[in-house]
Amino acid sequence: MYQRKTTVLIQSLLLTTVLSSGLMVSACSVEPLKASESEKSSNPAQIYERGMAHYEGDSVSQDYDKAFKLFHEAANLGSSPAQFYTGIMYYEGIGTEQNYVEAGKYLQKVADTGNAPAQLNLAIMYESGEGFDQDYEKAMQWYLSAASNGSLVAQNNVGALYYFGNGVPQSYSIALKWYKKAADQELDLAQLNIGGLYENGYGVAQDYEKAFKWYKKAVDKGNQEASNRIGRLVMNNKIDNKDIIIYSTEETGLTLGDIEDSLKN
Repeated sequence: MYQRKTTVLIQSLLLTTVLSSGLMVSACSVEPLKASESEKSSNPAQIYERGMAHYEGDSVSQDYDKAFKLFHEAANLGSSPAQFYTGIMYYEGIGTEQNYVEAGKYLQKVADTGNAPAQLNLAIMYESGEGFDQDYEKAMQWYLSAASNGSLVAQNNVGALYYFGNGVPQSYSIALKWYKKAADQELDLAQLNIGGLYENGYGVAQDYEKAFKWYKKAVDKGNQEASNRIGRLVMNNKIDNKDIIIYSTEETGLTLGDIEDSLKN
């Protein structure tokens, strides 16, 4: 689903999510240094650690400009995690001017090492035409690489390319196969997409109960769009509203029937 473009669901721009979730920090972490050691070091791993300290505000004041300069220095000395963060900060315009071309250059270095988050982000950039000419075939290549390296979002996005027929022959059945890979590993976005296939009868027999089942899985992980779709199914009398919680008002524990009854009184 392209969250920012359509209601069919492909993860669009994971870059901020990856950065804030610390996926690459855990994947490319190095041992922390004492402040006196780190300030003197010219080792790329140690320069990266100084950049991370300024980025997170850990033992020093948070300063994105300093973090970027240190990441950039370490990146040019060959530090893979620093290359990733340099690419991310260029992409987001954090601590430096936004520059998609430079972002792509640094993310490419990391993607070439087999790093799934970098491969995923590079695919997204090729798909959206940011930093590169839009190229669905290259996007698919990088999504497949990231998917084979365990990226659930990449698995979902491969499915989305098949859903739309972007760079590949359009196929709802193949889209479902890829969505299922990610959904079975609890990615809510993929669960939402499977629900959409069943709701619309795309590649499968139309089945509102199965759509509800998959939407409910996504809702349980906090997916608001899935909650909205359950509400739509109920309001359009596609499923029985008995005991279905309206998840956007979950704090009240009200069912749709409760709300409707209160409006009648």
